Amino acid sequence: MGKKRDAILEALENLTPEELKKFKLKLGAAPLREGFRNIPRGALGQLDAMDLTDKLVTFYCEDYGAELTAVVLRDMGMQEEAARLQRVE
Repeated sequence: MGKKRDAILEALENLTPEELKKFKLKLGAAPLREGFRNIPRGALGQLDAMDLTDKLVTFYCEDYGAELTAVVLRDMGMQEEAARLQRVE
């Protein structure tokens, strides 16, 4: 696994079940770069942190997946977790 993929997984594993649910909701409504589309809500449903990490990397690649994860975490008020994720090279 790549470093950013590992960092996404670590960030998502640090979320409580309620926070992970909120993350998925906000992810579905996040504005995206041109050329990307949102992951369908139905595909996010019962994903755990590991499966959600795989889905993020599949849809957005590691770099943009990490960036998008940080944006959603910031939107949730989790600045420290987002900053830690963005420090990964």
